[in-house]
Amino acid sequence: MTARIAIHCDRMGRYGGCTSLLRTDATDVAEAEATAARLGWVINGTPDYCPRCSGQPTPGPAATVVELHPHTP
Repeated sequence: MTARIAIHCDRMGRYGGCTSLLRTDATDVAEAEATAARLGWVINGTPDYCPRCSGQPTPGPAATVVELHPHTP
């Protein structure tokens, strides 16, 4: 059985905070945090940071995308 677990970016700046949110369908919190870490999130327990706020590069897609009908001018 899985649960919807949301991980929020906890970066709070002087003028507000980051609104990044990652929703996961995981069996427990550890699995949700492992998924977030694979996607570039910095997970330290508290606070957690999205890739943009932590300065980490956002990983590309896990699958190769092949264009079946390329646009030709």
